[in-house]
Amino acid sequence: MERYSLIAARILISIIFLLNGLNIIGQTFAAHEMAAHGVPVSLIPALIIGARTLQLIAGTGLAFGIYPRISSLALLLFLIPATLMAHAFWQVPDTAQYMVQMINFFKNVCMAGGLIIIAAAKDQPVLGLSRARSTHMRTAVVDQLG
Repeated sequence: MERYSLIAARILISIIFLLNGLNIIGQTFAAHEMAAHGVPVSLIPALIIGARTLQLIAGTGLAFGIYPRISSLALLLFLIPATLMAHAFWQVPDTAQYMVQMINFFKNVCMAGGLIIIAAAKDQPVLGLSRARSTHMRTAVVDQLG
């Protein structure tokens, strides 16, 4: 049960990052928020591409169990500043955006909690491999590193 729960959790959390990384969820709002926070306009496209690349690589790693702890930490380190910059609900009180930003802020806080749980979980299964094969692969990697 634990094996399938970890796999399901990783896939469910990775979906939003993969959608962002594949630009299925557009980054127009993110670009606007960066400009509003003083990020030089000429730097924004590179930052968007970098963020999409990170989300795509780490999201894929998270979903498939390829370095899931490192992937979740990378996504967490991305998520914290992105959340504080893009969903600062406390900066828009008494506006139509207040509730939308507060919901998105706390959605990201919940995602961060899931990423922390994944980062803390040791011995995670690799998607598509049996437990014996996954353990063998981990042992081989540790032997090569040690």
